Amino acid sequence: MKKYDLIIGIGCSFMEGGGLDNTEIHKLLNGLDEIASKEVREKFKYENNFIAYLSKLLNCNYINFGESMASNDLIFRKIYDYFRFSNHMDENVNILFVGQLSMFQRMHIYYDYAKRFTKLNRVEFTDPPFYGSSEFKPLYDFYKNYLSFIYNENDIVYNLERNMDLYTNYLENKNVDCIWLSYDGTTQQFVDSNNFIKFNGDNLGAFIEKNKLRLCDVNELNTGDLHISIKGHKIVAEKIYKKLL
Repeated sequence: MKKYDLIIGIGCSFMEGGGLDNTEIHKLLNGLDEIASKEVREKFKYENNFIAYLSKLLNCNYINFGESMASNDLIFRKIYDYFRFSNHMDENVNILFVGQLSMFQRMHIYYDYAKRFTKLNRVEFTDPPFYGSSEFKPLYDFYKNYLSFIYNENDIVYNLERNMDLYTNYLENKNVDCIWLSYDGTTQQFVDSNNFIKFNGDNLGAFIEKNKLRLCDVNELNTGDLHISIKGHKIVAEKIYKKLL
């Protein structure tokens, strides 16, 4: 197996370790009597996700850029921005890039009223980023209409496959090895290949659900959180590691 010096992970909260920094979940997982500080909980999350566990298996450093509610367009933007300006582009530094595709319906779009890019993830007007605000009603209407009249899953998957091919070539030209996985998608969507990993034929979301590897599957946590459990993160890391053998 190739020796890596650094793993760069870019994805959404399922890569980030979502849920592990929740006050009650963190307290129960660590057997604490009191709620830990945000800094302690953030550190725990950063050190207990499948990128962190993969770095231990590969005995190398890692940077996890997983971000809550990140859409695929945001993920590809972050990939380009990081590797375009990265100071790690040295032929003596062996880098493994792990890209985790997010939920297909998410968007990351500039909203002029807010003068910033906004994550679109939920269709309830009372949910973020709308919060029932009249100023965000045009954005809510746009997203609702997009999902109703424009969104096409086959086209989304086609564009994701195209972008993965393009970015794989882009990164390989920078001497960066790539492996991709997708949280979303059916068993028929995406193909297991040298640069893409399926989990027993499934994409990540279906795999962790079928195998009860979510936080909500840990009875003692008593939570409805659908993010990956610590056991799940370790299993995902092991499967990626075996893919690299």
